Amino acid sequence: MPYTAASVANAFLSRAFRDKTPISPMKIQKLLYMAHGYSLVECEEPMLDEVFEAWKFGPVVSSLYHECKHYGRDAITSYLKDIDPASGAVSPAPLPDDPHVNEIIDFVWDACRDKTAMSLSDWTHVKGGPWDKVTGGGVCILRHQDVPNDLIREYFEGNMYE
Repeated sequence: MPYTAASVANAFLSRAFRDKTPISPMKIQKLLYMAHGYSLVECEEPMLDEVFEAWKFGPVVSSLYHECKHYGRDAITSYLKDIDPASGAVSPAPLPDDPHVNEIIDFVWDACRDKTAMSLSDWTHVKGGPWDKVTGGGVCILRHQDVPNDLIREYFEGNMYE
């Protein structure tokens, strides 16, 4: 650990394709955020090798946004790609192989598979949550403003099992 956003997204997509459950770009962002938060508490390390940024609709991993934006509000229909920096070869991002990571992904998927992207987005905007603290309640949204892992961990520690 940690993994690329595309790798963790592909783990959620594999479950979505298996269960025939559509998953939009916004929803995949929220699922990654939740899995990352649980990982910070349960595994004491980040799941992702990138930071979340505070965007209008909540925490976002920029690289994932750009890879999925062409889907708009529609369901993602194929696995996300990684580029090998040495060869330039493009292939589907590999699925995480850590059993603890997959347990967290299963837990988040089971809890959220039937939730809408907007309901998950609303959850990420909760008063007192990391996004709320970083943006001052949505008043101050700046480009490339990180949501620190310490804030995410603190929030999930206090709210994981409610």
